[in-house]
Amino acid sequence: MHSPEKITLYELNQRVKNALALSFKAHYWVIAEVSEIKENNSGHCYLELIQKDELKDTPKAKARATIWAYTYRMLKPYFETSTGITLSSGMKVLVSVEVIFHEVYGYSLNITDIEPNFTLGDIEQKRRETIEKLITEGVFDMNKSLELPLLPKRVAVVSSATAAGLQDFVNQLLSNKYGYTIEHTLFNASMQGGEAEESIIDALDKINASSNEFDIVAIIRGGGSQADLSCFDSYWLAAHVAQFPLPIVTGIGHDKDTSVVDLVAHTKLKTPTAVAEFIIDKFFVAESIIVESKERLEIALDEIFSTYKQQIEQPLISLIPTILQSTSNERITLERKQSKASLAANKYLANEKASITRKVKLFEIKSLVQLTNSKNSIKHINQLLDDKTLSYIKSQKNMADRLENKIGSLNPINILRMGYSITTHNGKTLKDSKAVVKGDAIKTTLNQGVIESTVN
Repeated sequence: MHSPEKITLYELNQRVKNALALSFKAHYWVIAEVSEIKENNSGHCYLELIQKDELKDTPKAKARATIWAYTYRMLKPYFETSTGITLSSGMKVLVSVEVIFHEVYGYSLNITDIEPNFTLGDIEQKRRETIEKLITEGVFDMNKSLELPLLPKRVAVVSSATAAGLQDFVNQLLSNKYGYTIEHTLFNASMQGGEAEESIIDALDKINASSNEFDIVAIIRGGGSQADLSCFDSYWLAAHVAQFPLPIVTGIGHDKDTSVVDLVAHTKLKTPTAVAEFIIDKFFVAESIIVESKERLEIALDEIFSTYKQQIEQPLISLIPTILQSTSNERITLERKQSKASLAANKYLANEKASITRKVKLFEIKSLVQLTNSKNSIKHINQLLDDKTLSYIKSQKNMADRLENKIGSLNPINILRMGYSITTHNGKTLKDSKAVVKGDAIKTTLNQGVIESTVN
């Protein structure tokens, strides 16, 4: 029985290294996901590449990889210029590798080239899948279907407290030329990096807990690289935005691409400043509507007042000829009565005087002796005659005055002055309460002014 061959670990690793060198060709294009990436101070880039089980979402293959400094200096700017993003964890890549086995460090891959279009395609594919999933679930247009308030004066702001874009947004609101006061409450969130998605969702959850205190939500940040903005293509963040109960306005600060969050939000704008201008414009539109409504209301009220004035004045104008005619007739009647009373008094006075004259002559003829007594008698008779005549004339004058007062009291103007009123319904004088029913509008004309009423 032969004794087994004894070799050192170094010799074994050398044999493995030589076997691998003979078994594998120089380069392979490998598809993998970057799970970890680190740049060394020396300029080298160290990565961990994995392949996941699509059903379990767990790694089923893993390998260390290295991009040496002299290669990384060329690959890094090439990748970033071609894709607009920075090579980072979570990306799928297509890389050209050499299989390396080192006696001390073991198995690893040496990356010599990278295909940026593959990564772009994978990112776009994930983006399309996210959009299709949101559409399939029926939530893609939910936030867009919400009605934007006419006056969004209470704004919940999701942004980093230190972001320059937030300061631009606040300055634009506070310095608006119209002097509008717009309430804004900051919900601080990380707007880039691995924690951005969870941080923004947490801010939205806090707003949702007190959603009745706000009118709209503004998600804002300044510009950044595509990698910085990759969280806004996240399915979970986009799903939260799409189903949020308040309209969401985005100003994420990138012109080149539109994120999935932009697509599902109610309104997408380019920058935080543009979001502030959008809110200010909503205030201006609301003010314009109010001013226009006020002017229309004033015109309508003027027309209504003019119509009612005509309706009130017309019956009064029509009464004036009747009042004047009635007054004229009463005056004529009074003058006739006064004339008749005067003629009757004069006639009576003439008859009385003639009778007295006859009696005086008779007394003179009968007895001169009784002259003295007759004079006294005559004086007495004359006094009685004067008193009776004056009494009669006074009674006739009193009668004429009463008639004149009666005529005056019948004057509608005097009737109104005494506290009476004239009530009309549909332009006709109201004499019977049965002529109106509940809800009818009536007008009461007083000595001073008019009262409009509704029958209850």
